[in-house]
Amino acid sequence: MQLTADLFLALRYLRPKRTFISVITLLSVLGPILGVALLVIVIAVMTGFDHDLKHGILGMQSHIQVFAPYGSTQNGQGVIADPAPILKRFKELGCPASPIIEGPILLQLRNKAEGKYVRGIVPESERLVTRLADSVDGRFDLREGEAMIGREMARQLGLAIGDQILIHSPANLTRNFSWKDDGTIEPTQSKDLYLPEEITIVGIFSMGVFEFDNSMVFLNLDQAADLFGLNWGSATSIHAKTPDPFHLNPVAETLRKSFPFNRILTWQEANQRMFDALRVEKNLMFFLLTFIVIVAAFGISGTLITVVVQKTREIGILKAVGMNPALVARIFLLQGAVIGLLGTGLGTLVGSLVIHFREPISAFLATVMGVEIFPAELYHFSQIPAQIQSGDVALIAGFSFVLCVLASLVPAMYASLLAPAEALREDG
Repeated sequence: MQLTADLFLALRYLRPKRTFISVITLLSVLGPILGVALLVIVIAVMTGFDHDLKHGILGMQSHIQVFAPYGSTQNGQGVIADPAPILKRFKELGCPASPIIEGPILLQLRNKAEGKYVRGIVPESERLVTRLADSVDGRFDLREGEAMIGREMARQLGLAIGDQILIHSPANLTRNFSWKDDGTIEPTQSKDLYLPEEITIVGIFSMGVFEFDNSMVFLNLDQAADLFGLNWGSATSIHAKTPDPFHLNPVAETLRKSFPFNRILTWQEANQRMFDALRVEKNLMFFLLTFIVIVAAFGISGTLITVVVQKTREIGILKAVGMNPALVARIFLLQGAVIGLLGTGLGTLVGSLVIHFREPISAFLATVMGVEIFPAELYHFSQIPAQIQSGDVALIAGFSFVLCVLASLVPAMYASLLAPAEALREDG
């Protein structure tokens, strides 16, 4: 294939003296490679964070939740005394629903006690609302005196299926003491003997989100009611699954009209601050990391100016034999385009490979450095999340390529404006 004059000279200047590639060209290409690769890696990880977090939330949480009316409390908790009307309304809307009872508890294992969170469920209807049943090893159908715990909790406490634990209700514990008007504390005299709930572990679940897997204990709904001193058949809230979790406004508005005194909360509203923080952080990281590509573009511009100075006599000869200034400028614009194309292409490839092999790389770095690279306790994920989206890659590659071409604009204009007579007088 015969190359045009401008493309031939552009490639010729990229590898002078018939070498495979020049050191200057190599350094020029390395800048965009590193900048694009870093952008791809960071944006993919941030996108993976957002995706996996939403996936974990939708697996553990319902799409929409109806809480008790304001002022309707029992033992300090908001309580829906009769969930039947709400369950019926959800059924009319085509949304599977299930009542739940939630609250903090104190989990005791031998002489060790830790604060955890209990959710009482109806296993039959819970299957239709969340994906919890799909992640359980053991038995999901909870009976009285049985519980499911997360894999991280089981690992940290050394628990397995068949082990027993004790669960204390904070509400029952606080009844044993009272505050006087002067601020002093005294024990409360009670004829009732308080005993904790003795629970057998029958299932271990793993939702992939550390916070859930380490803190949540699932009980049968009636046992949770006994634990918190509530009436059987009541619930602290009712959660449901909708046909489309990303378009909840019609269902939410219908429920607000049907139950104006109840608080209606969608999963998006419940986690709005977290999602907003992730989106701002992703945009901020993209903004900051683009400066790496901008610095690389300045390096390309400096390199091409050096090439123009070195090739001043050749440019003078080309213009003297009739090459027009636009064609001369195109030589250096094509050089910037070739460098940009190589840099963005190889940078995208390097970034994609790092994302694909992120777990082995993380394990290697942890071994070499002697520290945990991605602690689950801090980031709430069992592994490094990442998701490469074609739109993000196209934006990064396009932005970087345009910057590289723009960086060659100044050298190209300088070369096109050289006067042939002055260029030929330059010392070779």
